[in-house]
Amino acid sequence: MNTLTKAFAITTLALCSIGLASASNVIVPADNYVTTKLCVVASEGSKLKLFRAIKKAGLSKNFVTENVKCNELNFIAFIEKYGSNVEKMNKFLTNGKYSNNAEVANVASL
Repeated sequence: MNTLTKAFAITTLALCSIGLASASNVIVPADNYVTTKLCVVASEGSKLKLFRAIKKAGLSKNFVTENVKCNELNFIAFIEKYGSNVEKMNKFLTNGKYSNNAEVANVASL
């Protein structure tokens, strides 16, 4: 019985430590601006929450992606750096035109 208790305790500790290791950073707003709230919501990774926050602010997705800055980064770059569910969030904001693959174009000199 003692061995079973030890095995259970070790398993529980191991599973708890996995959750702690994968915990993401929490974004804390520094002020109460609408754009700051949008940045915080965007970092959480919920398309529905972001859609509702943009609608509540009376803004459009296009306006947010073109004009809102979070920590001196444009909105898409901020989500890439600090957000969760990055690809789905950015595809939602760019209407499916988002690609996280960096492409380099070679330009021939004339």
